[in-house]
Amino acid sequence: MHGLDPSVPWIAVAAMMRPGDKLASYGALARSLGQLRDLSWQLLVAGDGPARAEVEAAFAAVVPGRVTFLGALSLEEVAATYAAADLCVWPAVNEAYGMAMLEAQAAGVPVVSCATRGVPDVVEHGITGLLAPAGDERALAGLARELLLDEDRRLRMSAAAVSFAAGERSIESAALHLGTLLGRFAATPA
Repeated sequence: MHGLDPSVPWIAVAAMMRPGDKLASYGALARSLGQLRDLSWQLLVAGDGPARAEVEAAFAAVVPGRVTFLGALSLEEVAATYAAADLCVWPAVNEAYGMAMLEAQAAGVPVVSCATRGVPDVVEHGITGLLAPAGDERALAGLARELLLDEDRRLRMSAAAVSFAAGERSIESAALHLGTLLGRFAATPA
């Protein structure tokens, strides 16, 4: 895929490239991955937008030659990119929920992120991925290092991530939960 060495761990992210929180997340990701230059890895970035030049410059300054920019992809292409990856690392600056991280887990990819807002609802720390304190780039890099160096743990988290996404975060599970909540309201006297 994309001419990358299959013996090197692939990190994948999918996010729009726009000013604000997404650009801040890309900057934090570049700085965090810069702390991992001593390890072998390659980053696949799915996404595009008005801040693409700034995103590319951030990575070129810190980890030149380690990033493949895929541009805007279809949902099927994003799923295939995640499925080919070993890890998803995303700082999630002010991330409300983290749908892309849920998509990564559905493809069997463990996630390293920050415990920001709704992210702990999407990534089960120690089970489907690892969560650093919000905004702590050093901790984010350290957790990514742990999983890059521990293939067995990544594989266990991969299986748990698929199970979590397919079970607890599936449409069927959401419908059942919503039905239970609505049933409580219907049973409550006005």
